[in-house]
Amino acid sequence: MVVALSVAVLAAAQLQTVGASETFSAAKLSANETQEIVAAIEQSAYDTPDSWEQELRVRRVDVGSGQGLVVSGTKLLCGATGNCQIWVFLNTNGRWVSLFEGGDPPIAEGFQFGPGASHGVKDLTTSTNSSAERSKHTTYRFDGKVYRVGP
Repeated sequence: MVVALSVAVLAAAQLQTVGASETFSAAKLSANETQEIVAAIEQSAYDTPDSWEQELRVRRVDVGSGQGLVVSGTKLLCGATGNCQIWVFLNTNGRWVSLFEGGDPPIAEGFQFGPGASHGVKDLTTSTNSSAERSKHTTYRFDGKVYRVGP
């Protein structure tokens, strides 16, 4: 019982979120890159904010085989339990490409990359808060084109 509790505490401690200060500007994205990312997000967001730049937070991340971004909703693209839509992009040939098929992003309260990797891209594990006492962890593995729910 103590071991299970320690593992749960460790897993929770490693989860990341994208903070309020992590903006497109702070990520040093150009106006063209910002437009490219917002255009992709518009296709899969479950709502439309008045200002995408105010709604979204952006963090540069190492996804293993290249430079990536995690983009997260903050208010309108979040639910009552604190879960928000998140997107992961990989810079491929100078373009930001969503790593979720059809742009269908997960809704989560936190995420972490690794330790495993598939096709050179780190696995992504999300945690979704379903109640005050329960969270669901889902691991996504890269299939060479997009993330898919892994075994």
